[in-house]
Amino acid sequence: MPTGSSFLIHGRCIVPGKAAAEAVVCPTRISFWGGYDPANGTVTEKDNPLEGVSLDHKVAFFVSTKGSSGTANCLNLAKRYGRQPAAFVNTELDSLAVIGCLVNGIPMMSDLDRDPFAAIKTGDWIEMDAEAGVIKVTFK
Repeated sequence: MPTGSSFLIHGRCIVPGKAAAEAVVCPTRISFWGGYDPANGTVTEKDNPLEGVSLDHKVAFFVSTKGSSGTANCLNLAKRYGRQPAAFVNTELDSLAVIGCLVNGIPMMSDLDRDPFAAIKTGDWIEMDAEAGVIKVTFK
């Protein structure tokens, strides 16, 4: 699609809220405990395709977290530093990530009607209304 064109994706609200930000898209799992630097919002996990990529105020599209109970704490620290992700969109849910998003006010969606890894690219503009279950994608 041409730059500036847009389309909608529908899905299920996991944590309500709205976000408008650039997308970071990667079909992988992220370990927030030990694989993420909350002080700058960057993925630090070795050999992860997102290693060195900032999630700071981005809508993060990824499979799921790796399930550490430290996820909520890392997201809380990122929030305190002002470096938290704008929103999460996961194709698989990890209850600890859901809790992390819930307690830190990070909107979260899942169960999309399109494959986000095929439809969205890093840098596309995202407007997400999790409660309404709608994601508007505008191509960069």
